[in-house]
Amino acid sequence: MTITSKKTKSRCDQCANKNVKIQRRYKDETYCANCYRIWFIKKPCGRCGNLSRLHKKEEFGVCTDCRIKEPCIRCGDDAIKNGANTQYGRVCQICYQGHFKSKKACFECGELKRNISSYSQLDHDYEVCITCYQSHVRQTCSLCRRYRELVETEQGMICKKCHEYGEIPCQSCDKLMPAGMGKNCETCYWSQRLEKEAKLSAYLLASQSIKKAYSDFIRWFEAEKSSKTAALKHHNFINFFTRCDEIWGCIPNYEGLVQEFKPNGLRENLTVLRWLIITDQITVDASSKALIAEQERIANLLAKFEDQVPKCISDYHKYLNQRMLERKTSLKSLRLALQPAVDLCIEYEIKRLNKPTQEHIDGYLLLKQGQYSSLYGFVTFLNKSYELVMVCNKPSKEDVWKLKSKETEQEIMRLYNKAKPLSSKDGLIWLQLAMAYFHQVNVTLSTLKTLSVRPGNEDMSMIVFNEKEYWLPKI
Repeated sequence: MTITSKKTKSRCDQCANKNVKIQRRYKDETYCANCYRIWFIKKPCGRCGNLSRLHKKEEFGVCTDCRIKEPCIRCGDDAIKNGANTQYGRVCQICYQGHFKSKKACFECGELKRNISSYSQLDHDYEVCITCYQSHVRQTCSLCRRYRELVETEQGMICKKCHEYGEIPCQSCDKLMPAGMGKNCETCYWSQRLEKEAKLSAYLLASQSIKKAYSDFIRWFEAEKSSKTAALKHHNFINFFTRCDEIWGCIPNYEGLVQEFKPNGLRENLTVLRWLIITDQITVDASSKALIAEQERIANLLAKFEDQVPKCISDYHKYLNQRMLERKTSLKSLRLALQPAVDLCIEYEIKRLNKPTQEHIDGYLLLKQGQYSSLYGFVTFLNKSYELVMVCNKPSKEDVWKLKSKETEQEIMRLYNKAKPLSSKDGLIWLQLAMAYFHQVNVTLSTLKTLSVRPGNEDMSMIVFNEKEYWLPKI
């Protein structure tokens, strides 16, 4: 950062003369003595009527006395003491510092901010923001946990209030607390804040039944956790009560909740759900929950196509629904049958009126041999519906081995290109891959940890597994 010397503004904005004495600053512009006589003439104030020097271009100019008495144009509070005049009108000091003061670059962090000033406590005269200033002179008091300027005492570094006044009674519960905490102890502060915020949130609810339920939940949540936790997290659950208020006007039974929120939605409101169960307001029906969960999983499967479901999948879904209506299959079996059909179409980008081919089916089963039984029903349906002659063949062990070998080769090359020596974890992975690639033996990493590797020669090592010796190349 380039360090610039601290300068005061000495340039007249009207005549552009530099290094002149500034007679008047008005609406962020400067006037030298000569320009001040030209631009400010005596005329009646637009408010009190007294003669005063006012800007000649302002038809209804206001004198300084009247301007000072104006309320803040932003917040409406009194702006007489420590107020500021802006081009928009009179503002209080708080609004001026936060919204009207022109931004400057902080000497230390370089960010453009409004709260830029120079401080005598710092070892330089440059202007810094309040954040950078506080980082030099403030720390957290060990007693009241407030971020303040600390003094050194026998109790350590604490704030001035805690040092001078010690412990004082809380105004709400009369318990003793460090004086630096203010009027209320931490528990009372968070409890009062929770009560105030919960009261405001209750205005979102129309039904008296839901308002009472929300109030009961807040009290339970505060007792279950703490007033601080409840105050910080109660906003997460207001949507649950507003939806219940809009739809039912009361807390419905469990079936209604599952139907509306779905299992995933209820998982987001587990705290409310636990409260409802503990207070015996609802009874969990496992069968209804499972039914809705399966319906949601099926909807999520079809949503993978983004409203462009292939015709073969749409027809297969209708066929499975018909079988379910005839009680020849269950909803879970419907979802399990639909799963590989959807995955097959997504894997090979089958869209609209297109249908899978024999190559697609063979390739999919090579990747996922465990889906053979589920995919068999889809292939049978395609053959009957579209007069096809496709078959669902189980891949041979040789084909599966070739595919796994290619994947293993890629993993081996990844390890080979890593920096040497390998970490202990990568060393175990190398042994696992080498056993699978060279000996077609699958060994878990946890088992390999219990086996000893014996050195053979410069290029090979030997491992004993199930009372057999296996020679592996070193990496």
